[in-house]
Parts: sequence; structure tokens; C-alpha cells
Amino acid sequence: MSLQPSPIRQSITAGAFLFDMDGTLVDSHASIEAVWFEFAQRHDVDRSIVAEALPGRLAADIVLRVLGPAADVRSELQWIREHERRSVVPVQPIAGAARFLASVPPERWAVVTSATRSMMVRRLTAAGLPTPRIAVAAEDVTVGKPAPEGFLSAAAQLGASIESCIVFEDSSAGMAAAANAGVRCITIGDEPGQNIARVDNFDSLRVEMRDRSLVIDLYPAKDVHPVTDAIPVR
Repeated sequence: MSLQPSPIRQSITAGAFLFDMDGTLVDSHASIEAVWFEFAQRHDVDRSIVAEALPGRLAADIVLRVLGPAADVRSELQWIREHERRSVVPVQPIAGAARFLASVPPERWAVVTSATRSMMVRRLTAAGLPTPRIAVAAEDVTVGKPAPEGFLSAAAQLGASIESCIVFEDSSAGMAAAANAGVRCITIGDEPGQNIARVDNFDSLRVEMRDRSLVIDLYPAKDVHPVTDAIPVR
């Protein structure tokens, strides 16, 4: 009988966790695309242009990227928010997210999202996930990802140093924001970017409190890439 090798385990210690929402905690891809592809059709813009602009960014930034500086951003945002509220496309939790969040004390985690606060609550609730005590949403920042403002604000509100935190992200803009904040990042999914580890979902992660610190065990560790230089904010 041959012995199977044990899975490689990587352990990471943190003071607090900062989670992106869409694509990280909640699979809302279809719901988001339904609204924004209708936006593209409304303006006779190719869907691929909108799809490229979407991940991780504030709605206002997406509008400007797609329509240019002459866009009536306020009017477009009103249209987008109304269609988001009307959307009946279901959302699902990312695998393992509910179990992972249940293992983290509520005062040790926050959500940093490019969605509005009301949409954050709606999507988390629809996915059966808890609403965080601390959240930084679209209306809480002056500059969205890849700027670091959201992560820095969330860490400060949690009373944690940014260096002690770990960010969970799925988008290149979000990973760039983490790098610009000087915070470690674990990537959920296969988007390339700067991170200390990459996993498919939270089923590969276990977390527990040890000596007043959060300790993540990755089973197995995948695609570990040390963070180097920050990515410029554009």
C-alpha cells in the first residue's frame, strides 16, 4: 500500500480581515453583468468595453471609463441604482464563505466594497451571509479602488494597524488597492495580481484564534506570490 503525501499547509497570522464583497464573498457576477450590459446596450457600447471596466471599481468610475468625461455621471448612476434595485438575478455565497465568517469574531472583520451600502446589505443578505459591523462602501470614499482609501479606513475603524490586516480580493483593482495600502492580500479566484496566496474559494481556508491573533491555515497552499511594489493609482 502506497502512502499519499500530506497536503502542504501554509499558516498566516493577522490582526483583522478586510473583505471585498462582489466576487469575494458573494457570487454576484451574473447580477452585475445583467445591469451593466443593459447599460452598454442603452449607449450602443460594446459589452466587452464595459466588462473590462467592471471588476472592483466604483460605478462612477466605470461610467467615466466607458462614456468619457462628458458623461452625465449623476443621471447615469441614478439609472444604474434603479436597475440594480429591480434586478431579480440571484446571487450566491462564494463556497465556504459562511463557515469562514462564522469563525471570525465580528469585531475583527470588515467589508470594503465598491457597491453602495444598501446594495451591500441586500447582496449579503440574499447570499445568507452576515452584515459586518464595520463596512466601507461606495459612498464612504472619495477615490475608489485601486486607491487604498477604503482599506485604510476600514483598518482604522477596526482599531487595527494596516500591516496586521489581511485583505481578501478577487479583482486586479482590489489587489492593487491592497498593495497601495501596504496590506497583505489573499486572492479568491484566478485573477492575476499581487498577493501572498491564491485560492479558489474559502473551502481551502481554515481560521481560528490563537493567542489573540487570527491564524489562517491554507489546505493546500496555492500559488504563493510575495507582494513587491505597489501598483500606481490611475
